[in-house]
Amino acid sequence: MHMIYTCTVNPSLDYYLKVEKEIEIGEVNRSINEFYTAGGKGVNVSIVLNNLMIPSTAIGFLGGFVKDYYLSFLKGYPFIQPIFTGINGNTRINIKINGKKETDLNTNGPHITDEEFERFLKRALKADEGDIFILSGNVQSEIYSRIIAMIEELSRRNVKIILDTNPVLIRDCLKYKPLLIKPNLDELEELVEKTIHSEEEIYESAKKLVEAGAKNVIVSLGSDGAILADQSGIYKSQAVAGHVVSTTGCGDAMVGAYVFNIQRGANAMEAFKYASAAGSATAFVDGLATRNEIETWYKEIEVERIQ
Repeated sequence: MHMIYTCTVNPSLDYYLKVEKEIEIGEVNRSINEFYTAGGKGVNVSIVLNNLMIPSTAIGFLGGFVKDYYLSFLKGYPFIQPIFTGINGNTRINIKINGKKETDLNTNGPHITDEEFERFLKRALKADEGDIFILSGNVQSEIYSRIIAMIEELSRRNVKIILDTNPVLIRDCLKYKPLLIKPNLDELEELVEKTIHSEEEIYESAKKLVEAGAKNVIVSLGSDGAILADQSGIYKSQAVAGHVVSTTGCGDAMVGAYVFNIQRGANAMEAFKYASAAGSATAFVDGLATRNEIETWYKEIEVERIQ
């Protein structure tokens, strides 16, 4: 069976704070509940795959006092094999404030030395023909060019590449024909370098990315659903109604669910519908959705061809 690699080059320890009132700048604010979790978009994808009982290898960089907690947290997921590269710097800590509105305080991340990157690269380049390599989350500017070179090498090996990362990096990697890219609306605007004013412009922008090399483009639109663009046309899934607990991880759930379906031989349309269900299911629960939660909402999702 082909391997799935999730790559999170800038993971984080996410500290969630639930508050009753809105945060007041310059005042003392108190939470009513709090918890820690291993964060990072690629790791989230691995957790979703774990919930679907699909093995994955999680790679990236970890350092400082966060490293031990992070690895102990991942031991709770039997289908995740963490092979992170140790670094001298400290893995970042992000603060997620959940009240009437969601507020994220995300830090920049540690410096990566040349020697640390070379050790990481040896692990990343174990991916071979037919494997799936998912690059998710922010990539620090200092390693940007080396990450692009890594994607180029993986493409040369016929590895299936999925990108949900910096829009400028995705744009530079479209020539390597990624299997999937998954921008949200803001990221789509950055990808096509224009402000989007209508749904029609979303469709046209997604089609341009297909023409530029992406085999599949899923644009997540939050409460407005999602769209899929591929060589066959444009499709839209409608959002389902429910009480939104948190939107954190919804896009990662979509990526994980999409890969799950591709692994079991589903076509792009079926994979898109399942991905849309995973995004909705994750919005309605604390954490990332389980298989039962995803398949409950799958029955409610409708997909229509737009073009």
